This record gives sequence, C-alpha cells and structure tokens, in this order.
Amino acid sequence: MSFTLAILRELARDLPLDRTRVYATGHSNGSMMAYRLGAEASERVAAVAAVAGMMVVERFAPARPVAVLHVHSVDDPRALYRGGLGPAFPGTSVRSRHQSVEGGLARWIVVDRCATEPTVADTRRAMVGQAEHIAELLVHEPCESEAAVAHWRLTGAGHGWPGHRSPAPERIMGPDTTVIDAAEEIWRFVSRFRRAEAPPLR
Repeated sequence: MSFTLAILRELARDLPLDRTRVYATGHSNGSMMAYRLGAEASERVAAVAAVAGMMVVERFAPARPVAVLHVHSVDDPRALYRGGLGPAFPGTSVRSRHQSVEGGLARWIVVDRCATEPTVADTRRAMVGQAEHIAELLVHEPCESEAAVAHWRLTGAGHGWPGHRSPAPERIMGPDTTVIDAAEEIWRFVSRFRRAEAPPLR
C-alpha cells in the first residue's frame, strides 16, 4: 500500500498527472489491492474497478465516497462468487476463504449512499464454444454522493479477464469469455469520475 502511494507521488512530481482522475484496477489478487487503495486512500482514488477478486481489508472506513465497479462470474471456480473456502492454489495445499461479492459491494453501497436494490442497465449474450455466456450490468442508483456502485455479473465464465485469453489452463481458471471486454467496460465506468480538487502530495 505505502509503496503504491509512493509511486503515485513520484509520478505526480515528474509527469503531468491529473491527480483528480486517479483510478485503481486489478485482477484477482490485484483486485483486492485496488479495493484496499479505495478503502485506505479514498482521498486520492476517484474510482476502483475490480475483476474476479473480492475486497479483503482489516479496516473499512473510507474517508470519502469512491465509485466502484465489480466484474465477476457466478461460475468463477477460484474466487468464489458467494464466498467460502476456495480450492487450493495450483501445486500447493494452500486455500483461501473468500468474501461474497454481494457482501463486499453492500459495504460500498453504504459509503456511497446508493440504492440498495440494483436495476439491470444492460444485458449481453455470447456463444463461447457450445456454451452461452451472459453478462448483466447491475447498477445501484440513484446515489446521494458523487460516486456510484455497479456490477457486471457474468454467467458461464471462469476466473480469467473477460475479453482476453487466459495464459493458465481451463482446468484451473475455468472458461475464457468474450461476452464483455473488461478493459473497455472499466474505462467506460471510471472515466466518468473525478475529484473536485487535486489531493495534496504527501
């Protein structure tokens, strides 16, 4: 966490970085890191986009609302959508306990003061091999803050990054999917948000 913030400070000193539009995103464990940045450095981060990894933080008390997009498949075989003890990491006996996706999002809904019940804003379908994959965009609107909470809920896909081929075998990651391109959807979401003023470098 401190290393990431130190990099951000150095970049802001040396480059014309727009400090009002700092976003955090990641996949799997990187998703957990993005969530931690949002929770612990909310004055610096305008939006977080998490893919196939739930929030794991010791303390959750963001100082400011943060826009959140979560992308996750209900059929993810590794980061279990409904939470619980996941499978062992490949080649080890190590297993991790996961929080549920909906449980993590519920905490941000409170912070961002958004509607508890979501509405379906978009639905996509794609045939991947012989299987149909579905993606629903659930949005928690309206919000009483400048932030937002949204969730692409996928069906049929595995643990990989949607829209790209996983380098790991399907027996570990589950099926790849093209039902959405996560990179495009993340940019479409986060680019809507910015801080009203640039936070100080510290």
